[in-house]
Amino acid sequence: MREHLLRSLPQVSRLLDHFRGKYREEYIKEGARRVLERYRKEIKAGLRHTTENLLEDVEKEIRKLSETRLKRVINATGVVINTNLGRAPLHEDVVRFVSMIASHYSNLEFDLTTGCRGSRVELVEEYLVCLTGAESAHVVNNNASAVFLILNTHAKNKEVIVSRGELVEIGGSFRIPDIMKAAGAILVEVGTTNRTRLKDYIEAITPNTAFIMKVHRSNFYMEGFVEEVKIEDLLQLSLPVYYDAGSGAVVDLRDMGLDIYEPSFRDLIKKGVHVVSGSGDKLLGGPQVGIIVGQRHLIEPLRRNPISRVVRVDKLTLSALEMTLRLYMEKRHHEIPVIRMLTVEEKELYRRAKLLARRLKRIKDLDVRIIKDFSQCGGGALPHLYLPTYCVAIKHRTMSVSQLERKLMDASTPVIVRVKRDTLLLDTRTLLPEDLEELPKIVEEAII
Repeated sequence: MREHLLRSLPQVSRLLDHFRGKYREEYIKEGARRVLERYRKEIKAGLRHTTENLLEDVEKEIRKLSETRLKRVINATGVVINTNLGRAPLHEDVVRFVSMIASHYSNLEFDLTTGCRGSRVELVEEYLVCLTGAESAHVVNNNASAVFLILNTHAKNKEVIVSRGELVEIGGSFRIPDIMKAAGAILVEVGTTNRTRLKDYIEAITPNTAFIMKVHRSNFYMEGFVEEVKIEDLLQLSLPVYYDAGSGAVVDLRDMGLDIYEPSFRDLIKKGVHVVSGSGDKLLGGPQVGIIVGQRHLIEPLRRNPISRVVRVDKLTLSALEMTLRLYMEKRHHEIPVIRMLTVEEKELYRRAKLLARRLKRIKDLDVRIIKDFSQCGGGALPHLYLPTYCVAIKHRTMSVSQLERKLMDASTPVIVRVKRDTLLLDTRTLLPEDLEELPKIVEEAII
């Protein structure tokens, strides 16, 4: 029986002829080879007793190989800055600019005035200085790198004072104490988890103290019996103060209609903070970068640190950052997708929900209704901000919630939803205009 099954397996060339014209030859050969090898092993082990699904399995493998691993997905979770889904989607002007730079040569490190080698960071430094009011600026590949670079440059083998309540863990299990240790800084913890007073900082200062570091608790908040020292008071201690702002806000969110205060680069620099760092792909709404702004005598040494080259940004990231910053310069930041999603009015969300629900109701065996719920900012920013939203809730009459969720994730354009009370919710806050148009067709094809 096993020998018969093994002899019945076709050669790769036959499978190549069968699928030629439908898929690229490279993927057909590799897909066929993988499936045939798996079948042989299973037959010899007595685990396979038929080959009737061979063509179907080969085609599945070919399709899997043919598709890119990184895919566009539809974010229907309601989490605006969704870390797992790539955080901030870029503005269309940013995308066009990146495409142009990517497909041509550029003056990335060429000074068009002198004809000599230039600095890539200088391409965005002027924008950052103008937008934040800082004396100087530097850019690296993410905010964790920014923290590392600042501490390694200015606090290697020196003490950095941090409140215990601010020794946070950021995404991917990266902890502030671990980054500080790797950078060569000596962590000096003061206060307790919930209460830190000014005298705690004063008593911890020694001749070897390089910085007072304040870490914004951007991904969690504490309530109740808590106390922390204001940045204005820390600035009176005659030591450089470094503020890890985390979420990277450039403008005051209250000016955009959000009833919440988030320390922005400009606000912190105006108060006199010596160095500030933050992310570019959170509340800024741009690409993943670490932005550092502050006093020139503290920023310039960062550029000379060899690690600065290790964590530098590439031309595509830099072009995306430049155009995003230009949107702020031109007072067009309300057009940036993240800002737009956070500030969209409830009546617009309800309009979207009605439109989407009407189209989804045409799908057989799908129960559809509109419910009011709450969206979140996400991305380790504004954890206590709950934004009223409208969702389209869907259930299938013969399919379980988990089965329906799986089918939507397996769709040609995967749809990522949130599940609440045994129902799938499509939150309209995070749906882009093209998502609204495509979703009904995607859902219908997924559940057929």
